[in-house]
Amino acid sequence: MPFRPGRRLGLLVLFLAAFGVAGGGGSLSAAQVVVTQSEVEAVPPHASAVSRLRTLIETAERSVEAEEWDTASSGADEAEILVADWSPEVLRRPDILPLIERLRVLQRQIQEESTPDDGLRMAEEIVALSPAELKAERDQVLAAEQGADFDFPIDLNAQVLAWVRSFTADKRGFVEGALSRATQYMPMIKQIFAEEGVPQDLAYLAVIESGFKNTARSRAKAVGMWQFIRSTGRMYGLNGNAWVEERRDPVKATRAAAKYLKKLYEREGDWYLALVGYNAGPLTTDRASQGLGSRNFWDMARSRVLRTETKQYVPKLCAAILVGRFPERYGLSLVQMRPYAFEAVEVDRMTSLPVLAKYAGTNVELLKELNPELLRASTPPGRYVLRVPPGTGSTTARALTRIPGGERVDFKGYAIRKGDTLAKVAARFKLSPEDLLAANGITKAQFKQGRRIKLPPPSSFPIDEIDLKPFAERAKVLAEQPLEPLPAIPGSPGTGGSGNTNSASTPPIQVAPEAGEPSGSLPSVPVPVRTKAPEPMAVTPTSPVSSVVGSGKPDTVRPRFHRVKRGETLFSISVRYGLELGDLRKWNKIKGGKLQIGQNLRLQKP
Repeated sequence: MPFRPGRRLGLLVLFLAAFGVAGGGGSLSAAQVVVTQSEVEAVPPHASAVSRLRTLIETAERSVEAEEWDTASSGADEAEILVADWSPEVLRRPDILPLIERLRVLQRQIQEESTPDDGLRMAEEIVALSPAELKAERDQVLAAEQGADFDFPIDLNAQVLAWVRSFTADKRGFVEGALSRATQYMPMIKQIFAEEGVPQDLAYLAVIESGFKNTARSRAKAVGMWQFIRSTGRMYGLNGNAWVEERRDPVKATRAAAKYLKKLYEREGDWYLALVGYNAGPLTTDRASQGLGSRNFWDMARSRVLRTETKQYVPKLCAAILVGRFPERYGLSLVQMRPYAFEAVEVDRMTSLPVLAKYAGTNVELLKELNPELLRASTPPGRYVLRVPPGTGSTTARALTRIPGGERVDFKGYAIRKGDTLAKVAARFKLSPEDLLAANGITKAQFKQGRRIKLPPPSSFPIDEIDLKPFAERAKVLAEQPLEPLPAIPGSPGTGGSGNTNSASTPPIQVAPEAGEPSGSLPSVPVPVRTKAPEPMAVTPTSPVSSVVGSGKPDTVRPRFHRVKRGETLFSISVRYGLELGDLRKWNKIKGGKLQIGQNLRLQKP
């Protein structure tokens, strides 16, 4: 998908105030919200205004279906401006509320589509190389490796060579940036992978997952360097709330990624199939192997049992390892960055990073860089272990004792008004009610009209709506979403069965002809023997799980068909079932976006 400049797209402030919910990702400041609320006029809109709102939303929805994102954004913006002075009572009206909800869905869709992917996260077919180009790339790879050992199996076939060409040509800029950032984290990653018994060459998986960016966020809401979605992150100890998102922490997330990769390998007995599970979900290999009758990744890649992105995932990683190990031999220019090193200091109560930097004589941006899991430039309420630059631990600890209690935070003030409730104010400023009380050291009974409270700065990152709910409700929701262990495949390696694997014993790199290639154009070429990957461990049958890591989607059960109802559009149906518009069009042979009431839409690939 082509890049579209990001835009600040917030939900209606009045809608948030009226219903006390968190919206789709806007970042309105405290001052903006206060001003908007004070200027609300309870003037009923004229019928023509309601008609105009409906027209704008319908036009924007059609633009989304046609992937005309600029037109859709303009329409959504105009609709938001139109209702900016409508009162909460008006927004609740039965004829207006459905339109506001449709606008909310539109804004979320536009925001997600306006967020550019990180260079390589796209389902694309790599351009095939001619036999002469393949031979040239193979010769370059063999010359660059010069007998090096690898602890991850690499099959030097046409797909891998094509990605090597892409990484050193048209995607050169992205790869140089990613590998430059890798110089900062690689020592830490390799140490953790070694401790967890995972091949260290798998560190280059972060090239294709995020480009080594802790702030990366996919359209599937996968977060951080290793692109964990919420449920899988929780499974491996990565938690989040309105203050902290541990999926952004390079150390914690790397440890979680190593454990997850190891678990997938123990389940599959094959690193290539483990990576299929990492990208598309651990049950994907079950369906693929059952549908194809083979557990060889390259057989799967030549068939239709995997999505294009997953087919490209393994050869893309092999190419990233080949290029990442010796970038200078491929003509890449990297910038050596400061290694990710730090000292840890315990902070006994909530403290703003700018305040601490001032008293400790350090740089606030460096504190943010060392603590990317902090969302609000502040430590959370209570105790927190903060990372500080090497050599400044004792200085920072002494500085914490000198900061006056009243100066620990630099939050903006807000006077509680008539009609304000704890839930409404907390939701308006993207906090849970308990978070807001804890930030001010008060009880619910002390939240009264006229009291002046402090509001933390807005989060630098979208916060999941569940993290804005009261603690009791949040615990109930999480309890209803139990995390189960990964399933085992009966008859798979490690359970006493036999299977056709590609990489469990890690043979030397070899050039493997692809299906349909000219016979003899790419003979097998041995490369110096490498160290072996860890042997598979025995696993026991467990309950299935639908968690997904990376850009894959959860395994969900949906009906085969949907009967179109009045007011529904192709876009709204795609949002309801979590499908791509292009897939819906293709499966149902729809060129435009016009639907007929009662029409049956196919929701699965024929």
